[in-house]
Amino acid sequence: MQLIHVVHQTTYTFDQAVTLRPHRLLLRPRDGFDLRIRKSGLSITPTPALHWQRDAFNNSVAIAVFDQPTTQLDIVSTLTLEQYQSDGLSLAQLGSSHVPDTDLEPETTVLRAYQTSCLEPSELPQSLTEELSRACASHEQFSALQALCADIKALIAYQIRETPGVQACLETLALGSGSCRDLAWLLIEVVRVCGLPARFVSGYLLSHQFEPEDGATHAWVEVYFKDFGWIGFDPTVGRPTGAQHIAVAVAPDPKYVPPVSGAYLSAPKTQVDLSVKVRVEAQTAN
Repeated sequence: MQLIHVVHQTTYTFDQAVTLRPHRLLLRPRDGFDLRIRKSGLSITPTPALHWQRDAFNNSVAIAVFDQPTTQLDIVSTLTLEQYQSDGLSLAQLGSSHVPDTDLEPETTVLRAYQTSCLEPSELPQSLTEELSRACASHEQFSALQALCADIKALIAYQIRETPGVQACLETLALGSGSCRDLAWLLIEVVRVCGLPARFVSGYLLSHQFEPEDGATHAWVEVYFKDFGWIGFDPTVGRPTGAQHIAVAVAPDPKYVPPVSGAYLSAPKTQVDLSVKVRVEAQTAN
């Protein structure tokens, strides 16, 4: 077990007073058998009324409702986490933990939302189609997805991109570059081509290699295997996920899980400056 400390600060600064509409915050990690929240804090200025809820994907969501004009919105999430997950799984580990098939009809219905792809196999480069064919063969799915993950890392250059949203997959392929969320969305769409359920994961990564100077959130993919559940793959680092990955929120589409989202009412031509700072550090527990 290792302790992980996270400080995630988001600051909006306006050049004149604005009225904040309710904001939706996805900042609290998934708490379960692999990760436990030892301590958490959420400081928001101006002080809102805060309402917690679970969304349709079982993510923890805080809704912040404001009642006064302001020239700045500052949101600071602090976390101390107990991480129990080991490094990435291997094919041998998956084989040794095999469980018998069960009636999966209810799961099949739920998973349909994670299987729709807008890509056609003919739109993919040859370097991806070979492993995609293997991924569509049930007996080689895990090893093929490992290879696909590595192939996307080799094919698409990682690039810090601070503009919001996710590139279309064909744009990412044409540019040959993208952010972690662009690479994740590409892998999701490729995996879904052969009908495998895949979902987008937003969270943090214990690495300074794939982030700007002030730090950043991270994104990767989870693919559903009927005998093993959701297993993570990170095309930015080119391998299955492990102890460095801290999941916060999941959804079929990245548009559902931005860490902070909301709106404001203002006079015309109001200028806004956004600052995001993320620090993720680990220490061995005593």
